[in-house]
Amino acid sequence: MPQRLRIDRGFTIGAGAVQCWTWNWHGEPDADRGPVLFVADPKDVPPQRVVLVTYDIAKCRAGPNEPHPSEVFYEFKIRNDSNITVAFRLEIVLLDDLPVRDTA
Repeated sequence: MPQRLRIDRGFTIGAGAVQCWTWNWHGEPDADRGPVLFVADPKDVPPQRVVLVTYDIAKCRAGPNEPHPSEVFYEFKIRNDSNITVAFRLEIVLLDDLPVRDTA
């Protein structure tokens, strides 16, 4: 069954800004949590329309000279298409219990 995590650490993004993010579970028994979805979730009720776009989600592996060689991590971007600074939570949906069917 999918898991939904909501992480609220006081994140904000300015009007028209883009943030580049990385996320990982390094050091845990299975750092490969994919497939996974990331969403910037606006907090509270904003004073006007808010549009946060999460895009360019990539599943990556650390290289041999990096702190956690060969472990999986994720990169993505968040863009604020609004005219105001927005406080948000990060929502993560883990779909790692989906059955895998390898095909050739």
